[in-house]
Amino acid sequence: MTQLHPVRHCFSASRQLLSSAVACASLALAFAAGSASADDSVPPLGWYPRDQLSAEEQEILPDFCSGNYRVPEFTRLPEGRIEAEADESTSDRDGNTVLSGDVIIRQTDQRLSADTVRWNQTSYSGQLDGSVSLASPDMVLYGESATILNGGEVVNFYNSEYSVPARHFRGTADSIETPEENKLDLTNATFTFCEPGQNDWDLAASELHLNQETGIGSAWHTRLRIKEVPVMYIPYYRFPIDDRRMTGFLDPSFTVNGEGQAEDIQIPFYWNIAPNADATIIGHHILDRGMLWETQFRHKTALLGDGELNYGYLGHDATEDDERWLINYQQSGTFGHGWSHDWVYNHLSDKDYLSDMSPAAAVDRTTHMPRRGVIQWNQRAWHFDITAEGFQTIDDSIALRNRPYRRLPQLNLNYSEVQINNWQFGQKLQTTRFTRDETATIGNSEQTLSGFDALNGDRILSDSKVAYPMEWPFGFLTPAAEYRYRAYNLTNADDTLGDFDTDISHGAPRYSVDGGLYFDREFNFFGEEYQQTLEPRLYWVKSPYISDQNEIPNFDSTRTTVTYASLFQGDRFTGGDRLADLDQISAGITTRFINASGMERFRASAGRIWYNGDRLVQLNGTTLPERDTQGTSSLLGEVEWSPGMNWSLYHTLEWNSYHDFAVQRRYGARYTSDENRFFNLATNTTQYWNNTDETV
Repeated sequence: MTQLHPVRHCFSASRQLLSSAVACASLALAFAAGSASADDSVPPLGWYPRDQLSAEEQEILPDFCSGNYRVPEFTRLPEGRIEAEADESTSDRDGNTVLSGDVIIRQTDQRLSADTVRWNQTSYSGQLDGSVSLASPDMVLYGESATILNGGEVVNFYNSEYSVPARHFRGTADSIETPEENKLDLTNATFTFCEPGQNDWDLAASELHLNQETGIGSAWHTRLRIKEVPVMYIPYYRFPIDDRRMTGFLDPSFTVNGEGQAEDIQIPFYWNIAPNADATIIGHHILDRGMLWETQFRHKTALLGDGELNYGYLGHDATEDDERWLINYQQSGTFGHGWSHDWVYNHLSDKDYLSDMSPAAAVDRTTHMPRRGVIQWNQRAWHFDITAEGFQTIDDSIALRNRPYRRLPQLNLNYSEVQINNWQFGQKLQTTRFTRDETATIGNSEQTLSGFDALNGDRILSDSKVAYPMEWPFGFLTPAAEYRYRAYNLTNADDTLGDFDTDISHGAPRYSVDGGLYFDREFNFFGEEYQQTLEPRLYWVKSPYISDQNEIPNFDSTRTTVTYASLFQGDRFTGGDRLADLDQISAGITTRFINASGMERFRASAGRIWYNGDRLVQLNGTTLPERDTQGTSSLLGEVEWSPGMNWSLYHTLEWNSYHDFAVQRRYGARYTSDENRFFNLATNTTQYWNNTDETV
């Protein structure tokens, strides 16, 4: 759902200041009320160049910004008190008063200034001339002149600029008028989020009306301009200016291909159904395909929490000669007393729908689309959940034996690592029933699983751990011991397996010692103070080989993703079906550059693993790949540089020293906004161990 952010200000307060404050300031008693001695002036639009910001403000400001807004803050005066100052003041018997020379008037938390103020006490009207400004926490107004009519019922600014610093937008207008309480009319106005002096884009309107009572703004003869060149015209435009939602059409959009054809034209309609429900309906006309309709329905309930239904439908795809659709449903909420729930359902017509249609819904783009329900309970160190999960394999060409198992259900009971007299204890208990279809149509033929691939079953998992962490200013040391136990009751065994044992159990201990040192120094780099750290780390782990694991189906285990952090994880597999044989030492080193405000500007790490023997446990079969027979792992490294508070650039590398090639390289840029919105752009290159295939 797209919404325009509201323009937030209090017109009534501004009108009150302009009328009552100017009236009182025209009397001698107003000067007796006192005048400010501090310089509380506000720069144009409340905008401060970078070199005028504090060190803390500069630190969090992105490098591409040349400055920032500040919300005007003045010492708040008591209600009814007004302070004013001017170089000269004259008055006559007819009620005319003239204040001239650096006129400044303050009331509550607002400040008015002008070169000259002329006021008539009889008509309760006035004229302000010369660099007229009005600053408040809500907005900043500047104009060449301003008029006050009918005791402040009508206030006009001429040849003016305005800004709302809290929202980081600004604009200009030939005139700004407050015809009624909580209403603002602008003539020949502009609006933009660009920095002052950098109008990369703006909206220009002949008339702009903002009504704070209704929360609605309207604009006539609106032009979208790029570098002040109009690129789009909208005769009439109506939009919300606060958090209240409004039913109506949203901004249309379109994409154009290299031949000048409109590939996708979108016209969204927003429906404000109720305070706790809304919907967005989007009609797409897609070139060579037809009309796609997308609907997003959202709701909030006290019992079920937040829900979202996304539905897309193309009745007849002219390219594929078929109908195509998407259903995505998500629901999550809390019941209280630590209980919560989370549900997701996906159903697609075909594997190419997501790439062909690019739906607006946030849908997992995976080969196996999840259908999952979770009810969980969390209370301090305890966690319990019951999960049911299945999948839709959208690629029909994937062999049945390579499709994931369903978990119907899985129960987890965990006791997280709790410290008692510096000892840490943890326990994980899990029971799962794994099933999958025995027959399915793959392509144009029907496949039936047999033998080992046809096995389903129940698994009980128990992981117990005790550790004794020790920390000092110069480093840390953590010895730990674990015992991992698995028990299986396998079903659906056929005659091809012969005398096959369907009840299997085994367990193995795992011992580890993790330790590191910490060194640091302070230095100056281009006038900025930094602290550099040097952090060497060693990790030893050992676990015996369990030989009967090849007789167990691989329900949910995969190899861990190889990263620098994986050097210190002590396992080669995720999931619960494979207990890796381990006898290895990992060594790594990290250096960080931390500035005076505590922000990590730069980090670099490198390390590898030394193995004592081949790694015998495999996901499937007994054949050892080359990497599990080598005496060392690949060399792993990562570098990350943060030029600003929100931006970071990073590079990771996995280098095979035996054959001198990069197994994996990754370059990326990451942005995290102050509202916790995340953006990541990366390119990843993987070269397989046979040194022949490469994917990007």
